[in-house]
Amino acid sequence: MAEPGPVVAGPLAAGPVAPTIGGTPLRPVRVPIGDRNVRFWLKLEAENAFGSIKARTAEALLAVLERSGTLRPGMRVVESTSGNLGVALAGLCAQRGYACTLVVEPATPRSSLERMIAYGADIVTVGEVLGGRTLGARLRAVHDILESDRDAVWTNQYESPANPDVHEWWTAAELVRDAPGGRYDAVAVAVSTGGTLAGIARYFRRHLPDARIMAVDAVGSAALGGAPTDRPFKLMGYGSGQVSGFVRPEHRDHTVRLRDQAAAAACRLVLRRTGISLGGSSGAAVLAALLLARRDASLREIACVCPDSGDKYAELYASPAVTVPDPDPEVREALTSLSRVYAAEREC
Repeated sequence: MAEPGPVVAGPLAAGPVAPTIGGTPLRPVRVPIGDRNVRFWLKLEAENAFGSIKARTAEALLAVLERSGTLRPGMRVVESTSGNLGVALAGLCAQRGYACTLVVEPATPRSSLERMIAYGADIVTVGEVLGGRTLGARLRAVHDILESDRDAVWTNQYESPANPDVHEWWTAAELVRDAPGGRYDAVAVAVSTGGTLAGIARYFRRHLPDARIMAVDAVGSAALGGAPTDRPFKLMGYGSGQVSGFVRPEHRDHTVRLRDQAAAAACRLVLRRTGISLGGSSGAAVLAALLLARRDASLREIACVCPDSGDKYAELYASPAVTVPDPDPEVREALTSLSRVYAAEREC
């Protein structure tokens, strides 16, 4: 698949020049650990058009359907989303002249819903299902729409090969191109559908085979196996109610599962110390990378994929639940280390 040219955001893009998809910055921060400093390279995907890494995914999902002739002018795009992919799909569909219906759940951030609606998308909200199974309700609603509308096409972020493919040849290629000294010791990627992790892992195995790959999941998520459970302080876009169809055993060297509150606490610390705003899955990736770096003194340069910023997630900074100490002492110690994080300069 050839890399597309710049994709420009729709009418909600702020500023005199609309942002494009891809080419996002890599920002270094340092954390002192014992007698050494570990440098974490934050791939800030909030700088994409539509505000997240899902702009890449949405572009790829639509492009593969357009090339096959499955998606044609005048048709309707349907997808289940927790927020970011829906915003990107709504914006791209508005540009390309497709109708768009997005199936969400009550926890979807209000600001994301407002952007989807502003781009002209129709919203279907399913009720919360206990036991971490709300995703199943969203997918049933998608199938109901497909059965009732012959012109509706499902982009299917959960199964389309375009999802991992775009992160292999685009996201991962950017990471490796910009690697400090041409290498990383490890890369940390949070999972939901698992497409980002699978694509990045495939590229890293070929081009940086010595780099450790960390898969980061939420406690209560089924994305990397196991049964889903309730997550009272659920961070959207992180974890899943079903097992990823993309992630294979060879795609990860380490698996870290974190409570949502711990990921949110990491976001607070990074913002306070560096001024960088991270979404929950980004905070989880940074905290997981720090946990591994504390265990292994050989790790000094670690890439962290940061899918979006914290701007749309009020619970990251407002909820008192974030201040409750994590029951895992290792996580508590890692958060203490993270309280010393500071912005770093990229050395030439």
